[in-house]
Parts: sequence; structure tokens; C-alpha cells
Amino acid sequence: MGKLKAVYYINQFYAGIGGEEKADIGLMTFDEKKGPAIGIERFWQGEMEIVKVISCGDNFINNEDKFKSILPKIKKILKKVNPDVFIAGPAFNAGRYGVACAKLCDYVKRELGIESVTSMYYENPAVKMYVKNNYIVESAETSRGMKKVLPILSNLSLKLAKKENIGPARLEGYLPTGYRYNEYHDKTGAKRTVEILLKKLNNENYKTEVPLRGLEKVSPSKPFKDIENAKVALITTGGLVPKGNPDKLKQAFSVTYGKYNIGNLDSIKKDEYESIHGGYDTTIVNQDPNRLVPLDELRNLEKEGKIREIHGKFFTTCGIGTNVENSKQIGRKIVKDLEKENVDIAILTST
Repeated sequence: MGKLKAVYYINQFYAGIGGEEKADIGLMTFDEKKGPAIGIERFWQGEMEIVKVISCGDNFINNEDKFKSILPKIKKILKKVNPDVFIAGPAFNAGRYGVACAKLCDYVKRELGIESVTSMYYENPAVKMYVKNNYIVESAETSRGMKKVLPILSNLSLKLAKKENIGPARLEGYLPTGYRYNEYHDKTGAKRTVEILLKKLNNENYKTEVPLRGLEKVSPSKPFKDIENAKVALITTGGLVPKGNPDKLKQAFSVTYGKYNIGNLDSIKKDEYESIHGGYDTTIVNQDPNRLVPLDELRNLEKEGKIREIHGKFFTTCGIGTNVENSKQIGRKIVKDLEKENVDIAILTST
């Protein structure tokens, strides 16, 4: 019996084609290993090999029409190769890449009947969209976790290829799908519960058998009725900063924010500001920063008496990849600033 076969999907970055400037590139196929496909084979110890690597730009594959246009080509490739498993990622917390990996795995499994698996951070938006019917191995937030996740991804992909029984999420390393199954255990539930409790009380590592994870709902603010007497602030998650990024804000995975004076400006000048955001094409924003932080139009409303005044500083950070806890901390700090300055309304712009 020959080796088991795998097909691996990666984006344009891991294929070595380029970054954001190549995000619109179409379907590419490679016979040689690229990106994480290079590192994962060694964990299989000769039982399986990657026979084909396929790749697309993140923008291309997230365009629904373009995605549908390449499905016949992907189907043809997979029918010819006849792999035992299809693997994608890891995408970590990259939203477009995560969606691409998950939607491809979902298609391959659902339409072609080929086992598939991908990997990403649990807050990646693709998880909520696809986790119910797909195996998604939990990864770290950034590619720094590549070495840690590849062994887990390799183990699950090999088990899928060999058509072995897949155990529960807490043992196999994939994110819970929401399905629960009965199983026999050598210890009663009462005994297991006490053991977990003792570990918790003794500050030892433990893992619950029924994890609860979810994001709280945020109630919207009540409408502000007296807009003509309002002090308005501008906030953006689009990464607009003074040229040169003097405060060294991060392009992604933000942990803080910047605030910059606009009190004496009628508009934000392109030769003085730029976007450093790492998750979208910033060309049109850099041509006219007011497209992201609309100071010019808001200043017109101020002159017309539609609002009382504009806060003298705007706030900025980069939303891409920023986890929920960091987002909360950034938000709380900005709110304190706004309350201190008696701001009535905040306008938040994004990408």
C-alpha cells in the first residue's frame, strides 16, 4: 500500500508570491511544498505526503463570484489527485485568510466527500461561520504559534486520512463544533468533577469537560436628541497616523491607540497623515485621509450649526487581528478620555 496523499491550501503570502499587493491574484498550483506544507510532513513519518499545494490571494477568494469561478478547477485538481485529506492554513487570526481556509474545507468536505481540516485562532470570524460542520484546530493568535499548532494539525489530518475515529475536541485539539456525544469513562462524573475542583483550588492546570465560550451582547446607546448642542469626537480603527507613525502603533494586533490634534484643522492633509493598517489597501485613504476620518464634512456641519463643536483630537488604532480583551481595554481608555473632555457623541469609522 502506497503513502496516503494530502492536498494543502495556503494564501499568497505563504506561497511566497507577495503580501497585500498580491491579494487579488487568482488560483495557483504547485507540485513543490510551500509555507507550512514544508514543515508538516515530517510529523507523518512517511505515512502521508503532500502531493499538491494550491493557493489564492485573500481578496480574490473572498470575492464570491471569483470563488465560484475557480471551484470547477479545484474539483478537477482534487479528482485527478484523489487525496485522502485536504488541509488549509493555519490562518491564525487573519480574517480573510481564515474565511478562505474554512470555506474551501467546507466545500471539499461537503461537495467532494474528501475529509478536510483547517486551523485558526478561536476569535477568527471564520470560526463562527464554519465550525459547526468542520474541523478547525485551535491555533495561537499569530504565526508565532506555528511550531505549536503544526503537530496537532498533522495528527488530526493523518487520523482523518486513515479514517480513524476522531475523539472529543479537548483531546484532539479542534474547536468544539457544538455537537455532544455519549461515551463511556472509567470514572464517574462526580469523581471527575471533584478532581477538576481540587486542581483548580491548588492552582494546577485543568480543563473543564463543558467549556462555555461566548461574547457578551453590548446594548446600544440611547439616541442623542440634542445634536445641535453636541460635542462630537472622531475615532477610527483604520490606522490613520501622522506620517512616520511617531508613536509606533502596531499595524495589527493592537494593544493601544493614538490621539492627534485636529482642533485647528478644517481637513486632514494627505502629506501629513497616512494609514498604517495592515489589513486593507490603504491607497485611497492615503490619497485623502478624510475618507477615513471625515473631518472636512464634520467641520462643515459645525459651521452650519448642525453640531456645537468637534473634539480637538481624533483617536486611532488598527482593528485587524485585535483580540476581544485588548479591544475592551482600548475602548475603556478612549471612553475615559471622552468623558473627561465632556464629549457627547463619538463617530467610529472602520475600513
